[in-house]
Amino acid sequence: MIDGEGLTYERMAPGHLGQVASLHEACFPDYYLTRLGTSFLKAMYGWYVKTPQAIAYVALDSKGGVVGFVAGTTRVESYYRSLFGHQFGPLLWAVLGRLVRHPLLTWSQIWERKDLLLQACGALLSAAPGAPGDSAPGPDLGSPAASLVSIAVSPSHRRLGIARRLTEIFLTDARQRGSELVTLSVREDNLGARGFYEGLNWTQAAVSSEEYHGSLSITYQKATSEDHEPR
Repeated sequence: MIDGEGLTYERMAPGHLGQVASLHEACFPDYYLTRLGTSFLKAMYGWYVKTPQAIAYVALDSKGGVVGFVAGTTRVESYYRSLFGHQFGPLLWAVLGRLVRHPLLTWSQIWERKDLLLQACGALLSAAPGAPGDSAPGPDLGSPAASLVSIAVSPSHRRLGIARRLTEIFLTDARQRGSELVTLSVREDNLGARGFYEGLNWTQAAVSSEEYHGSLSITYQKATSEDHEPR
């Protein structure tokens, strides 16, 4: 899929993971996942290139460099179970490596999101190879609502319509998989992101009842039936 401005859009592949992790770090320097390190991010995004329920695309410049990406899932209710079930080994090694280098900092980060640790343990106990809905792609795998989990564009390539095109591609793919709705979450104090989505006619669906790092989270949604075919 080729756009103007010399940009190409294609599905995220293993060869993109290093650049995707670096772009995540550049765009979200203070976020929790970024603080877990590059190896952890590569392991996490590795789920998106190997799991049928994932939706993930990259925007490439004329030299093949990743200048933007979008990633999410068609089965938000089983996202963490699938993530930890498929990627437990790589994620664990990434965390152990960080523990060796920064033990106190890493333990504090693990404790900060101990809910994720509990979900990881639950995934190991409940995951079974070849479990229904996690082994073969197809429209019937999609839940009514998909979730756009992460989107980023290089600072040097912003205001070129890349984020808009990535969201359009995501919505189209979600619709083709059978999802009727896409949701995403944005920090309440991230006014730039909120303005972007509201400008694309995403509507607020809910506001979290608990603060995370001093800010509430707002959930936006958009029907996949709306006209947003990539041009």
